[in-house]
Amino acid sequence: MGSGAEATRPLNVDALLARPDRGEVRRFWSAFRANHPRVSGVGSRVRRAVLRIGAAVGALATFTMVFGTVRALSGGAQRSPEQVIGMVTVGVLVVIAFCVLLWAAVRTSGRRLSPRQQWALSRFASDNALVYAPEPVVGGLTPWQRRGRLVVDRAMRSTAPAGRTIEWADYELRRATSASTHTQFGGWIAIGLRRRLPHIVVRATDRGARMLSTAAVPDDSQRLSLEGDFDRHFTLYCPSGYERDALYLFTPDVMATAIDDGGGWDIEIVDDVLLLVRPRGVITTDPDEWVRLVRTANAFAGQVEQWERWRDDRVRVVSPPVTGLDPRDTAVARRGRRLRTRWSPATWMWIAFAVLMVATIVAGRYL
Repeated sequence: MGSGAEATRPLNVDALLARPDRGEVRRFWSAFRANHPRVSGVGSRVRRAVLRIGAAVGALATFTMVFGTVRALSGGAQRSPEQVIGMVTVGVLVVIAFCVLLWAAVRTSGRRLSPRQQWALSRFASDNALVYAPEPVVGGLTPWQRRGRLVVDRAMRSTAPAGRTIEWADYELRRATSASTHTQFGGWIAIGLRRRLPHIVVRATDRGARMLSTAAVPDDSQRLSLEGDFDRHFTLYCPSGYERDALYLFTPDVMATAIDDGGGWDIEIVDDVLLLVRPRGVITTDPDEWVRLVRTANAFAGQVEQWERWRDDRVRVVSPPVTGLDPRDTAVARRGRRLRTRWSPATWMWIAFAVLMVATIVAGRYL
């Protein structure tokens, strides 16, 4: 399967609809585990078990704490305001810890694929000239390596020799830094570019879950308003001084593609990669979803050829290029390489909440 305008062969989803017998799946799974031992490695199983046990213990502790708090407050005993505040504070902290553990357990367990699903994805990749990489890999996407410990859970890649490289992958950002503008768990479509471009982030506006997300956000001073309906669907951020360049890259036809095929995705251009990112995974055995994923990737891959004709006149040329290649045709000036980011409102909310809880406990103990 090619990319962009070259993807003329229809997507073959027969493997995703097939129902192989148990013997075939068992034989496949035996060879699959031998070739990809990290798919069902001890580390991932231990991590899932720890999170499940933690969620179960948290559920029991939450029930016990809430029940005990309600019973104590509804009793006839007189308690000082400090005691009441302290009990409620501890109860809230236990509930929050349980919610975090439960969320992590559900997200981690939900990414585990059954042998039959692995069989379907492997056959699907073979039928469509794709390369399936099922094992978790630390790192991988170079522009994201400073955003935390990046783990690519599984990936599907285009291998068309004359086409543009496209990757569909699920990721997890562990110990994310303040430079990460995306959620801890998610999936992406990564489209390779043939030159570096300025760092631009286009955030979808219909993601209500951002209110509680601690991912960083681009500084508002870098926000660029565009004409038409684009601002209703997305918010675009570009480095200061690169506004005209962003308008060159995000022309009306590109914006139409973003609205029609990129709804719900965040779009990021970073170095020589175009990324479409969402908080849900993309590696699935749903044939209809794969049709949408491939259509979205091809729509954007067909738009980026004009981007590769862009050049950055801000790049200083110290001497005539020996190789005959003008550095302005491949490089980006320093100020255009990365957006400035800041903590999200949710991060400040959690910090304020933690400070309030600690102050309440200290006040209840010493005042």
